[in-house]
Amino acid sequence: MPKGKQTKSDEIFQLLVKEHGDRIFNLALMKSNQITLAEDITQETFIRVYKGLNSFRNEAQIGTWIYRIALNVCHTLLMKESRISKPLTAFDGDSESHLTDESTNVQHLFQAESDKQVIRSAIAKLPSKQSDAITLYYLREYKYSEVAEIMDIPINTVKSHLRRAKENLRELMEEVEV
Repeated sequence: MPKGKQTKSDEIFQLLVKEHGDRIFNLALMKSNQITLAEDITQETFIRVYKGLNSFRNEAQIGTWIYRIALNVCHTLLMKESRISKPLTAFDGDSESHLTDESTNVQHLFQAESDKQVIRSAIAKLPSKQSDAITLYYLREYKYSEVAEIMDIPINTVKSHLRRAKENLRELMEEVEV
């Protein structure tokens, strides 16, 4: 192909990077907590998207497909970097606890920035399925059905991961406060 000429798939790919690049980078940063590793994850994700673009079958939304690729890349590269924490013991309690929203508390607002780092660190310590579920549902604001599709698991399993993740986060946050 002559230089300067783009194929239709190249144009589509550029649009996908423009539309989803920041979200994928933010997901990678949340999972890795390192800018350079997040950049590597983002780049590898879009390499895989480009290679697989012609085989995309429209069985899912393209953004969901890209997110699934990004999660797989995150897990692969984080394992290579030996940054995945050992899984915490799962809690057996059935209580439906919710993370509290204290954003109306003025004192909490002053603590918000330092708390974000503590929360990111705590999320990074969760088992990967719980971390993925928390990140996609609460931070990326996907619906249960979308999280289930991205993670390729049933909706009830998503809810279970979220419940366990919240319990584990509560424990981790209590350890920080001690």
